[in-house]
Amino acid sequence: MSAIFPASSSAAPQDDEVARLRVPPHSVEAEQSVLGGLLIDNSAWDKAADLLTDSDFYRFEHKHVYTAVGKLINAGKPADVVTVFDELTSVGRAEECGGLAYLNALAQSVPSAANLRRYAEIVRERAILRKLVATSDEIATAAMNPQGRAVTQILDEAEGKIFRIGEEGSRSRQGFQSMDQLVVALIDRVNELAESGAQDVTGVRTGFYDLDKQTAGLQPGDLIVLAARPSMGKAQPLDARVRTRTGWARMGDLQVGDALASVDGRPSIVTGVFPQGVKPVWRVRFSDGRSTECCDEHLWKVHCRHWPAPRVLSTAQLRELLDKRRYQDRVWIERASGHFGHDDELPVDPWLLGALLGDGNLTGTGSVRFSTASPQVLATVGERAGAGMVVTPAGGYDYRIVREDRGHVPGIAGSQPNPLRVALQALGLSGLSSDQKFIPALYLEASRERRLEMLRGLLDTDGWVERWGSVRLSTSSERLAKDVQALVRSLGGWCSVTGKQPHHTVAGVRMAGLPAFVCHISHPQPRELFLLADKQARAPERWQREKRLTIAAIEASREAACQCISVSHPERLYVTDEDVVTHNTAFAVNIAENVAINEGLPVVIYSMEMGAAQLALRMVGSIGRIDQSRLRTGQLKDDEWGRLSEAVDKLGKASIFIDESPGLSPSEVRARARRQARICGQLGLIVIDYLQLMSGNGGGSEENRATVLGEISRGLKALAKELKCPVIALSQLNRSVEQRPDKRPMMSDLRESGAIEQDADIIMFIYRDEYYTKDDCKEPGVAEIIIAKQRNGPVGTVKLAFQRMHTKFENLAPGYVGVERDEY
Repeated sequence: MSAIFPASSSAAPQDDEVARLRVPPHSVEAEQSVLGGLLIDNSAWDKAADLLTDSDFYRFEHKHVYTAVGKLINAGKPADVVTVFDELTSVGRAEECGGLAYLNALAQSVPSAANLRRYAEIVRERAILRKLVATSDEIATAAMNPQGRAVTQILDEAEGKIFRIGEEGSRSRQGFQSMDQLVVALIDRVNELAESGAQDVTGVRTGFYDLDKQTAGLQPGDLIVLAARPSMGKAQPLDARVRTRTGWARMGDLQVGDALASVDGRPSIVTGVFPQGVKPVWRVRFSDGRSTECCDEHLWKVHCRHWPAPRVLSTAQLRELLDKRRYQDRVWIERASGHFGHDDELPVDPWLLGALLGDGNLTGTGSVRFSTASPQVLATVGERAGAGMVVTPAGGYDYRIVREDRGHVPGIAGSQPNPLRVALQALGLSGLSSDQKFIPALYLEASRERRLEMLRGLLDTDGWVERWGSVRLSTSSERLAKDVQALVRSLGGWCSVTGKQPHHTVAGVRMAGLPAFVCHISHPQPRELFLLADKQARAPERWQREKRLTIAAIEASREAACQCISVSHPERLYVTDEDVVTHNTAFAVNIAENVAINEGLPVVIYSMEMGAAQLALRMVGSIGRIDQSRLRTGQLKDDEWGRLSEAVDKLGKASIFIDESPGLSPSEVRARARRQARICGQLGLIVIDYLQLMSGNGGGSEENRATVLGEISRGLKALAKELKCPVIALSQLNRSVEQRPDKRPMMSDLRESGAIEQDADIIMFIYRDEYYTKDDCKEPGVAEIIIAKQRNGPVGTVKLAFQRMHTKFENLAPGYVGVERDEY
């Protein structure tokens, strides 16, 4: 052996320096024994193939030899010294792997392949140890160099890496189970059920009798997918506009993942798009003239000086509120901060363009003229006109912006154009009279600082401050007035526009001039609106009583196709038409309540869309049978206070744990569920709300989304088997269900991945006919739970009562017979 493998000879001289090196765990002898055993007995491949991969070998040449052996045996060809050498030669690896002599030495080194399984286990164990060492180094590096990541994120990543190694290591512990063992376990289970009364329900009870009878309860290890179209509401017409990070988009054109502007500049994306069909639409009008459209169920975060905190109300609730004199013109919404917009290059400095729109003369073809009596404006124009441009007097208070070389460039024949005039032409502004001026869209959708600079240029030249502090701007261009209004609103300001008819006298005759449009402007920081020192001084430092964006009226508008969106912003707010800030699961939650309260089992809920506080409020309303809207506003009736106290007492004693972390991966979900199971014992149920908001273990950016969804569903099924508890995963349906006459969902409607259908043990859909047919519904208040797939039981439909005010599903009365229809 020493002649064949001198590197592993005990007689070889030892170098102390080499001995002290940190060498990864490995066993060259075990690797050689595995390969030698395979070369002399190809049938031994079955002992190693389910345990080892080529990456488990430490030595480079051993990886390639193992790959070549596996390729030959899997192709039904003999794998011996000669054939393996030929295979390595064909891929150009023969000499790197020691050639024919090394392969022959491997075959001679092992007398038999009898112990090959144990040799393979040693190789596998060393590979796991190497991965553990490498992962530990990565974890230590991440801890020493966080690179701005939160400690919790680093900890989750570390747990995920260690658990993945554990999952890989479990391969050696998994294998076949003999039927004699399985039938003994089956007899024990049947005896146990018979002794307990041979009940219909053998799993976790949901609290819904007909559903439990159909499924025998939720079985340990089952993955249950619950899917439905989103519940009513929060809808706007498809032609409503929504402000994105760089402009506007139609509601009907939004897609999951689109980046949106937010009320406070925090990141926000579309996390769900839900068509709602044709609905009655209302127009909500505000105190400065802006308005937007929405349906009756759409939500608004509103303030009132009578309330200690803002409330989230539907449009229908707001209409009822505004019927009361106490709330008229006293309910307002927040305004966006304006932290959005593109950073594309602008052809003209924004302050300069604002000044030219204010006091500039855009007619003509050569130099650009403007008028001012302010030395500060004159100096600022000179600074912002650009390199090679100067300001020259044109008589009185008139000035021109011209090229420093007057257009005569040395070495170039003829006069060169004024670059400022060229830029104005490109923007469509050159040659316009005063009543035709406007702000280009490129500037209205620019970043906040540049929009503010544009407004400063306009107000420094054509705006003024009243003695009581109000800011005004007057223009003969109606389009410019509306653009200024949009500009102010996009910066979080309040702006209304009024028209007036000026007159002047010529030769003793009073004549009407061009109509004037006055912008009345209010902003939380009035002095921020000006660059000129004298106007800044006249503006108040802050308002004693700031103008609020109060709701002036809500009027019936039309019927239109609508949809709602969910957004990732923590407060669920987004910005719609004219910079109006607006707001954007029950069955699974009801099951979780029943399991935790009635069965006394711990329940874990991963709520990636709804906040934990919102979910708790919904549970309290459901258990206490309290109207959700009154619970949100605190306007409880006398009999509801007792039910509230009872519901809170029940929930306080229940073992319900809610994790509202967004975008969790399967490995993170499993790590957190394991920890919770160690703390509170055997889990009764895990609820995931919802599948499409989860991310893949690799973040999902590098893969097709359907592939990521497949990875997620497999991970959740593995979680259910490992923790021996049912997992309910909520899922979205695609839009095809809206196109069919019969809106009842089918398995093909599951969104983004057929893997969900494959991995799930049970697939259930929720259908409420009342939602689609309104007054023509034959079974109002009834919901159908359609069991479309059940791996170990029948499919069919179970009917439940749905109490919309309480967001609660209930059992129907025994013997209830509904409208007949074909079985699913």
